Amino acid sequence: MTTTPRRSPVQGMRRGVIVAGVAGTLVLTLVGALTKGSDGALSALAGSLLAFVVILVGLLAISLVVSGDPGASMAGAGVVYLGQLILLVATIAVLRETAWLEGTLAAVSAIVATVLLQVGQLAGYVRSRHVIYPQAGPA
Repeated sequence: MTTTPRRSPVQGMRRGVIVAGVAGTLVLTLVGALTKGSDGALSALAGSLLAFVVILVGLLAISLVVSGDPGASMAGAGVVYLGQLILLVATIAVLRETAWLEGTLAAVSAIVATVLLQVGQLAGYVRSRHVIYPQAGPA
């Protein structure tokens, strides 16, 4: 019996995050510029890029989780997701105190970007071809 290596959904998830992240960052920065000028654009850019980086780093952690025991992958993915949200909220809380940043606009931008990035990540996961339960054998 030959076994094929397990395919990882991470590549599809990464592609979805990059597409959603680039598009979301551009749109959110434009909206920030239109609402609050250059300070708004910078704040929206900071919030959306922060979310983009946190989600991409989380995908790196997800690739480590998925390469391990399949039984623990959902729990590991949940821990990574929770860690991403904690890191994002803590960073925004610290950045809100800076003088150059419109705190509310940066926070709203980060929240909207996070939702867009999660949609991109989910779309990439759904579209990627991977084995859900590898121990079951061929269908």
